[in-house]
Amino acid sequence: MTKKDKSIVDLPSAREVSTALPLVNLARGLANLALKAGVGGEKAQRILDSADALLAQSDILNLPDRFNAAFGESGWIATSSLSADTMRAALKRHEEGDDEAAEEVILDWLTPEVINLFAITRSKSFGDVHGRWDQLREALALTEEGRYWSAVPLILIACDGFASDVLGTSPFEKNADLALFDSVVGHPTSLPAAVARVTKGVRKSSDEPLSLPLRHGILHGRSLGYANRTVCGKAWMLMIALVDWAVDKREEETRRAKDEARRATSWRDLGESLEKNRADKEQIEAFTPRQWDGPFDSDLADDEPPLAFREFLSGWKTKNFGLMAKRAVNITLQKHGHLAGRMRSDAEHIQLTDFEILSVIQTTVARAEARVRMSGQTLKGDVGGEFMILAFRHTPEGDVAMPTDPGAWQVQQGCIFDFMHERTISAR
Repeated sequence: MTKKDKSIVDLPSAREVSTALPLVNLARGLANLALKAGVGGEKAQRILDSADALLAQSDILNLPDRFNAAFGESGWIATSSLSADTMRAALKRHEEGDDEAAEEVILDWLTPEVINLFAITRSKSFGDVHGRWDQLREALALTEEGRYWSAVPLILIACDGFASDVLGTSPFEKNADLALFDSVVGHPTSLPAAVARVTKGVRKSSDEPLSLPLRHGILHGRSLGYANRTVCGKAWMLMIALVDWAVDKREEETRRAKDEARRATSWRDLGESLEKNRADKEQIEAFTPRQWDGPFDSDLADDEPPLAFREFLSGWKTKNFGLMAKRAVNITLQKHGHLAGRMRSDAEHIQLTDFEILSVIQTTVARAEARVRMSGQTLKGDVGGEFMILAFRHTPEGDVAMPTDPGAWQVQQGCIFDFMHERTISAR
């Protein structure tokens, strides 16, 4: 353990998530602003919902440390198998001052199904000595019958044998090295601390009731007050922790390699992303609506919405469908030629003969609306009036562009159908 890893929340995998939480908060803020500005749509709502769900679960980063601090001395430890909901519920009872109820929450989690899955089935991949699985199944049967006199020693024997096969030496020997890189169960406050507590020396025989599965005292026949549900539950918890430890031991080098690769590349990317989101947020909050009034005959800036409206409408009027497609919203990223063909098809029976852009208002960083007088013919006859046309600033990938994103103003094609059905401003 390094100084940086003094708590479980400081382990590399947890630190990566906790470092990303500010980014999640910023992304949530931007999505919320986009929704309020009317430019986010379903994508912004999905981002908002996902961020809310992640932030709601972010307390899981601190759960193992809180759990070990509250229950480590009494023999319960955080492992990757222990349910987060169980940890939360036990901590709630502990914080209410009812440690007996808190212990019941943990014991209730240790159902026969949980024990069979996490202590027995998962351990089978670490050895070919099938007698140990019979030994563990017998211990589980004894536990279900409440025969703790026999169950507890059998569990402790299985713990010793299983861990010795994986470690190469007994985990209960003095100075046994159980530390692991980037592991909840291998953290000094988890399994190593639990093993240290249950291997305390016992100098004389005693009938005093135990609350810990004291390995030396029980197996050497000195500690006789172990036959109760709590000690048995903690013995099973020890076995589950050892299996989790074995899994993490097997995957330790893979985790170490991933961490080295992550540290080599991710910090700069994360910093740049955080800075971008801060800049976007500042510009969104500082934005004030802009208005341009016609006529729009002179040169127009390419990065401002009036040019997009003029080019789209000019393309429509002159049947230059390539120019029209250049300025059309293209969320589905159709090829330019395909989109131009679609523009031709949409406008086949809707001829724009004249237009005048009266005014343009940019209402948000990525939305603008134009008030346009248009005239032309449809299959129903002559059409004319004032129409409201919308444009949005999109990235090359088809997303709504944030202030620091490269983007272009694109006109929403719904104006073609508004024109066809004479949905003028006055008719709305």
